[in-house]
Amino acid sequence: MSEPLASYRLEAIGHIESDFPDKFGVPRQPGLAPAARARLVLHGDYADPLTVRGLDAYSHVWLTFIFHHSPERWTPLVRPPRLGGNAKLGVFATRSTHRPNRLGLSLATLGSIDTRHGVALELYGCDLVDGTPVLDIKPYLPWAEALPDARAGVAPAAPPRYAVRFSAEAEATLEGCPDGGALRALIEQVLAQDPRPAYHRDKGDAARVYGVRLRDMDVRFCAEGEGFRVVEINAS
Repeated sequence: MSEPLASYRLEAIGHIESDFPDKFGVPRQPGLAPAARARLVLHGDYADPLTVRGLDAYSHVWLTFIFHHSPERWTPLVRPPRLGGNAKLGVFATRSTHRPNRLGLSLATLGSIDTRHGVALELYGCDLVDGTPVLDIKPYLPWAEALPDARAGVAPAAPPRYAVRFSAEAEATLEGCPDGGALRALIEQVLAQDPRPAYHRDKGDAARVYGVRLRDMDVRFCAEGEGFRVVEINAS
């Protein structure tokens, strides 16, 4: 090799603007919240319309990105939320954010491509925090990458979904929002996956109220029976 691997440098080609200002509430896999909107804004020389010529012929794209909110330190064993946050697996046997180089891979639905002022991709079903640095874009090829018979280890199927109900106050807030229907769908899809930390799920503390920021709203919710109840929704 002409140069050691340690000398390689990566540069962000753009950044994500998404419905998730914070890590809490971000779906743990892409596509679980199809109502989640995002915008990938390309930077500098990468914002040349020539770089995305032909990309609009594809319905989905792979994004390589950096888990920029995760610590740079990593460990060989991690605690996957899918296993309740107690059992440990090797970091390379999971999709944990706490990994060497903090590299992530996400599949997103591609909407429109805006080339009026630089280049921006409209995305749906994204699971990325606002501000996420993106390193690369590749089109998704279903004939090569959709393998329904593949084994999926400790995550053989999508996680269970829980019922989400809204208080009268939360309903009133949604009715007063210009995009209340879209916001409702996003809240339902995020909470239906139980975004709470794994170690909170077995405590049965129905009185505890959690808060998650979605778009420009603070959503307050609590556990209720086999699901969740949205207590209130306020502008953040």
